[in-house]
Amino acid sequence: MQRKSAILLAANHHFAHHGFRGASLRDIARDAGVSLTLLNHHFGSKFQLLSAVIDHHRPMLDERTSAVQAVVQGGPGTFTIRQLVQAWIRIGFETAALPDGEMFLRLVVRVIDDPSEEAAEVVRDKLDDAALALIDALQQCYPNATRYAAASAYLYVSSASLKFLIGSKRLFRLAQVGAPHDANAEDRERLTTFLVAGIEATLGAQAPAYPLAAQ
Repeated sequence: MQRKSAILLAANHHFAHHGFRGASLRDIARDAGVSLTLLNHHFGSKFQLLSAVIDHHRPMLDERTSAVQAVVQGGPGTFTIRQLVQAWIRIGFETAALPDGEMFLRLVVRVIDDPSEEAAEVVRDKLDDAALALIDALQQCYPNATRYAAASAYLYVSSASLKFLIGSKRLFRLAQVGAPHDANAEDRERLTTFLVAGIEATLGAQAPAYPLAAQ
């Protein structure tokens, strides 16, 4: 079990930095302190290893889906765009705070952009449930918006939030300050405001299903 955990940790790192095609099973085995033969014994192929890394973080992915579904369970008129965004990014911030959480978010960014069919299949199977839940929720708010427009809004939310979560160190460098003690709360509020404005700018031309509650 310790060896498998070491392999998953090393694989998370390599996939995050090099993408699916660029990651080397030999390098992953070396960094995990195991033989390539043992790695192949446990996971079989690079595709299966990537799938195992994402499965290792599946609770987070499922929690994000559940969080969105919990917000909308009362139906149109019972929730706001801000509540949707808050539910979405809360899971991201909690994941980034885990020991290997930020590295997993980096992996997600790399895999989403990876052109290989193997990586794309893993994305579809493992990462799309939460995305589809958010797109469905956005269409509840804006039923006159096309599915394409709602999916575009999701993409803006996902891309901006992921980039922010993995770019915090650069943020502090650009701001020429250390990390404030209350940075997490302030960052969540600013990011929420930014994303809500982006969604409303994207879908706001379409009449909402109901008057949006005060945000």
